[in-house]
Amino acid sequence: MGAIVEAGYRLRWLVPVNHWSPLLGLLGIVICVLLWRPLVALTHWRSQPTLLALVSGVAALTLTLAPKGWDGNHRTLAQCVPADWSEFGERVSHVGSGVESWLNIAMLVPLGFGLMMATRRVVWPSLFVVLLPVAIELTQIVIPGRECSVSDWVANALGGLAGVALGWLTQTWLRARKAARLRRAAELSGPPPTAPLSRSR
Repeated sequence: MGAIVEAGYRLRWLVPVNHWSPLLGLLGIVICVLLWRPLVALTHWRSQPTLLALVSGVAALTLTLAPKGWDGNHRTLAQCVPADWSEFGERVSHVGSGVESWLNIAMLVPLGFGLMMATRRVVWPSLFVVLLPVAIELTQIVIPGRECSVSDWVANALGGLAGVALGWLTQTWLRARKAARLRRAAELSGPPPTAPLSRSR
C-alpha cells in the first residue's frame, strides 16, 4: 500500500495538474465546442479529427501553462536559451531519459495525429507541432512556478511529429484499404454488359 501511495505522489509531481487545471480545462472545452463546427465549415476539415485536435491542444495548454502555485520562476530567457551548440546538445541528450520526458513526448502525439487526419496534410501540421512548444516554453517564463526548457521543447516536438507520422500511416492505410475494396467490388460485379451489334443488310 505504501508503494502505491508513493507512486501516486511521484505521478502527482510528474503530471502538472493543480487547482488551476480544472478551471482552464473547462474554459478550453467551452472554446472547443464553440469553435468546432464553425472551423470545420470554414476549412472543410474532417469533423471528428478536428475535434480531437482541438481537445488535444486545449489539454496540452492546460497542462503546460497553468501556474504551479508559487511565485517566481527558476529560469530567465537568457538562462533558457543555450549559449552554444554544445550546451544545446547536452540539454537535448536528456530527452527520453526519464518518465517526465516520455510524458512530454506523449503529450503532443494526439495533437499531431488529429491535425494530420483532419487536414490530410503533412507540412503545416508538422510546423505547428514544432512551433507550438516554442511558444509554450517562452510563455512559461512569465508564469509563476513554470520554467522554460529546451529538452521539454524537443520532447514535445518529437511527440507531435510522431503523431503526424502516425496520422500519415493511418491515412495511407485507409486509402489502400478503400482502393482494395473498390477493386474487389469491381471484380465481383464483372464487366458491364454490351449491347448486341446489329447486322447490316
